[in-house]
Amino acid sequence: MAAEMSKRQRVERAMDCQQTDRVPLYDILICDAAIQHFSGEKLPPLVRDDRTRAEVDRIAGEAIDRMLDATRVSGFGTLGERDYVDEFGFHIHDDAWEKTSWIVQRPFDDEAGAAEYLKKLVDSLARETRGINANPRTRREQFLSRWRPMQERIGSTVHLLAEQGTGLDDIRAKLGLEIFSYLAADDPGIIDEACEAWTVRNLAHCHAIADPALSPAVLTYCDIAYKGRLIHSPEYLRGHLFPQLKRLNDAWHEHGLKCLFHSDGYLMEVMDDLVAAGIDGLNPIETVAGMDLREVRRKYPKIFLAGGIDMSQLLSRGTPEQVKGVCRQAIRDACPGYLMGSTTEADNSCKPENLVAMYEVAREGL
Repeated sequence: MAAEMSKRQRVERAMDCQQTDRVPLYDILICDAAIQHFSGEKLPPLVRDDRTRAEVDRIAGEAIDRMLDATRVSGFGTLGERDYVDEFGFHIHDDAWEKTSWIVQRPFDDEAGAAEYLKKLVDSLARETRGINANPRTRREQFLSRWRPMQERIGSTVHLLAEQGTGLDDIRAKLGLEIFSYLAADDPGIIDEACEAWTVRNLAHCHAIADPALSPAVLTYCDIAYKGRLIHSPEYLRGHLFPQLKRLNDAWHEHGLKCLFHSDGYLMEVMDDLVAAGIDGLNPIETVAGMDLREVRRKYPKIFLAGGIDMSQLLSRGTPEQVKGVCRQAIRDACPGYLMGSTTEADNSCKPENLVAMYEVAREGL
């Protein structure tokens, strides 16, 4: 067994597809029971106020520090149920148990209304981009004012520096798949314009904040697949998503950071395109969608892999022994160059004892 490494050393070597002392754990820890287990503290009643927010984020940070080597989310998640209207008129619902939010009502119900929304979005993104470019130092100081206390909460756990997409799946979610599809066919230019504005804003943000001393990697993302197939045709992705994704990856590479690409679903049809677009790693390798760690490792030996342990069935319904067996096989299939974790997030659907089982296997060493 290799000498014990720091978390940063372990994560960086895994991202370089080099041997590590043990497999690093990468995940989003938002399972309340597991947070209590790993922190050793009981969560307070969830009340939407600043004091409770500080307390639950502190406890979640303790749990992340004790369980994970790397993450991209360091907070506890939403506190209680909430309905609100955002700046563009979308009615949003926050759910405390699901630790997520969704659109309840859109401010439009046809293509014309969607196009008007996208015009407003483009204007908003352009204003933000101009502000960043006019004073990147202010942007960096604002970012660091949030980053430093966040990193302090999670100790030595590596936090990915940023999460950036090209806007494609964010816009698709805001429009809804039906209206998005009609608009993409009837007026594709407005979607292209919005994605370009989104990408340009993210490029400005990258150049303002990029610093490999803070973190070795970022997440670039776009959910482009279902179980067994893509959401968009390969031709559409090659003409729209992949060129913009490459610009994002190239920008972060310019500053010495690696790019972990995230998309749920079955991606093998476009894996060559993703590699050509400059991804350094792949997440979450959704096994129930048809992805296979061994196959991805065999075909793409130079990229690192993160995830691979199913949370929709195994971590939520399996037994600790089943979890341990799958985790040990995943390590055999994907190491070196593997950061073990759930297929996206360890949320409240997961049994805490199964997350403990995954943690225990990670500590067994290589």
